[in-house]
Amino acid sequence: AYARYVHSKFPGFGAAWAAWVIDLGVDPASGRIAITRVVVGQDTGMVVNPDGVRHQIHGNVNQTLSRCLLERVRFDAAGVASREWGGYPIIGFKDLPPIDVLLMPRQDEAPMGAGESASIPGPAAIANALFDATGRRFHQAPFTPEAVRAALADRAASACATPSAA
Repeated sequence: AYARYVHSKFPGFGAAWAAWVIDLGVDPASGRIAITRVVVGQDTGMVVNPDGVRHQIHGNVNQTLSRCLLERVRFDAAGVASREWGGYPIIGFKDLPPIDVLLMPRQDEAPMGAGESASIPGPAAIANALFDATGRRFHQAPFTPEAVRAALADRAASACATPSAA
């Protein structure tokens, strides 16, 4: 998946481009997704500090993976039920994959920033990889084990309900 980050109020102005390629596996019994590798291509225009940009992108990938796989504010009849950090899941270091960053060599262009732009294609890339792994489309993050199990159960039910040709 790829996207261009847009700054300011609509219609805004374009900034950096980012593209993600993800390798992942899905355990069909538990619904757990294991991201095994992320490659991010980034066009930020002129890069003043390449290591700083790579570090910024790594942070954006970590945060995006956490949001897409785990994070969810829970609600009950009284309102927000997620009231303390201990009950709010975030990704841990053991679940972070290797992250490769490829920076476009565009030193003749103006710098476009490297902040949130690296996060934008993440959910779509994960959803596309999940489709490749499961044959099911996922349209809403977080892609939790419960959501994966439900989609796989729906696929199984659909397969059982489809009449076969005689």
